[in-house]
Amino acid sequence: MRTSSTAIAILVGLCLLTCVAADDDAVLEVKGEGAGGREAYKGGGKIEFLDVSLADQLVHLASPEQIPLRLGIKYRVLETAPVLLNSRLGTEYWHLYHHGNDTMSALHTVEQIDLSKPGEAVATIEQARAGERYGALLRKGLVGIRGHYYFLIDQVNGEWLDMVRPPAFFDRPQLAEKLGFTLANLSEFSLEFSEIQSTWKPGGPIRVKLTVTDGDGDQFPVVNPPATIQAQGWEAELSPEIDYLHIPSAWLATNLPEGQVPRQVVVKATVSAMTPDGPRTRQVTKTFNAGDGQRTAHEMTAGLEPVALPRNADGIVRETRALWVEWKSMMTRESIETLVARAKEAGLNVLIPDIFVGSMLLANSDLFPMTDGVEEELDPVAYLIEVAHEQGMEVHPWFCVTYRDKHFREKLPGVEMIDENGQVQSVGADVHRPEYRDFIVNLMVGVARDYEVDGIHLDYIRSMGRCYCEKCLAEFQQQYGKPLTEATDEEWIPWQRQAIGEIIRRTAEGVRAVRPQAAMSAAVFAGMAGGAAQGQYPADWARQGWLDVVIPMDYRMQTLHVRAHERQFLAALADDDKLVTGLSLYVRHGKKVIPRSAELVKEQIHLVRSMGIHGYCLFAYTYLNDEILEMLKTEINNEPALLYFR
Repeated sequence: MRTSSTAIAILVGLCLLTCVAADDDAVLEVKGEGAGGREAYKGGGKIEFLDVSLADQLVHLASPEQIPLRLGIKYRVLETAPVLLNSRLGTEYWHLYHHGNDTMSALHTVEQIDLSKPGEAVATIEQARAGERYGALLRKGLVGIRGHYYFLIDQVNGEWLDMVRPPAFFDRPQLAEKLGFTLANLSEFSLEFSEIQSTWKPGGPIRVKLTVTDGDGDQFPVVNPPATIQAQGWEAELSPEIDYLHIPSAWLATNLPEGQVPRQVVVKATVSAMTPDGPRTRQVTKTFNAGDGQRTAHEMTAGLEPVALPRNADGIVRETRALWVEWKSMMTRESIETLVARAKEAGLNVLIPDIFVGSMLLANSDLFPMTDGVEEELDPVAYLIEVAHEQGMEVHPWFCVTYRDKHFREKLPGVEMIDENGQVQSVGADVHRPEYRDFIVNLMVGVARDYEVDGIHLDYIRSMGRCYCEKCLAEFQQQYGKPLTEATDEEWIPWQRQAIGEIIRRTAEGVRAVRPQAAMSAAVFAGMAGGAAQGQYPADWARQGWLDVVIPMDYRMQTLHVRAHERQFLAALADDDKLVTGLSLYVRHGKKVIPRSAELVKEQIHLVRSMGIHGYCLFAYTYLNDEILEMLKTEINNEPALLYFR
């Protein structure tokens, strides 16, 4: 039975409202993950994080594995529980970004965030440890704390209970900006204002560079000290100059007074240093004359502003701006119209609607029934295409190729995946079965034939693990001359690639035969090694011409991690123009999932553009709240764009 339009609209609206309701990104309900095979902690506790402060701008680096790091975590306990939170072991650590070489270290700390007492408190940190298991070892240079990965749910006696994801608070770009410091050999060191630059125009920019020369003679910037600049009758604070990726430029900056430009300026800073002999404070002062280090306004902003976008001969921006859309957002005419209107307002130009996942299909097909619950007499795919095309937007239906549930397998038996213990896996379909490959290829080609699609998008284009059913055991034995149970990782990769590659090839050939202008795209793992283990080979798929667009699902919170993944794809692809970066609109917030901050979304789009990648795809529409939409509309996509791959 199909439900009424009004009822469905209310249900979808409630779902979306629940998914994107504005949570306080600093409040954490302490609910465990069930780490280490333990029962998940459900003992309660609720805490609001208020601030993180850093005592020192300079920190002595005597060992690549440990530093004296004075941090303070200010928090408020809202609901008490007899537990502590800290980051002393395992996956419980802070991310430390090394600006000089684009690496990330994991810092373990033993702060005692005490939930047993209500009210405000500050948990202090004195030391931090790093190791190679979760990141790079420590090295000298400018660094910054860039988020937190899990907290340990601990007991006073030192026995840990579980772990919990931290709140989104720790990934605020504004927090990262003030948690930068310099690692150096502070057995001996000197400080100086080494350079000044300014337009020396009324109200124009002025900046100075504060540097430390350490005991080894190496020189590094110092970016976060309290600092001022003054002249007769005028004084201003100097602040770290931050680029569009929230990375300090190594300068301290402000603006000159609007009136007469002073003949001389005096800059002062107070630097706190954690030396081998303990904390020390040093003052540094220098006088500069008007005209010293004179630069044009353009020279002063070089490198701080986002890169220019490519344009066609008519001056129109060329960039792919896509949006993944969950199936629940397309159950009624009203929800489809709202979706298209919001995407258009955000300046997007491609919609990728999920029309086949589990046992849910949102298209008419002779191979599988359309799901229940769709508004009466509505064909979601056809109506979405109609409305989107009216607004100049393309539609590329999204198929979860191997994500099948038990309800699907009841309709197409014999394709279930069997794990090494002989149990049926809860989700997945065995891609080594020809009947399943035939089904999924024919379904996708059929949609391309029957609807005016602009492309076909493949997700879950992977094996969903390893299948040990009798047929797989027999086929592998015949092909490799050994039991599947004895297969090495190196043998699993080509075994999985055969089946997945056949689906990609046949779908591409079939779609282009019935709709030549349709673009083929695939969502793949951001980590290429993880994808290879499940049969993904996107660089080869692109070289073979089977894919027009490769979209890594690069959902990491830390922009540095996104950059590292995308560099791998740029190196692997023969044609970089086939790359579109998949970015997330959501963040895991304790046990919840909420929209990311608009600032972080903007930062990662800027990163993609700065790398010369000509498009991004956002996951997903549910998390496109008003704050992110407004940012896209006014700051990121304030000019319309033509699809780059066209």
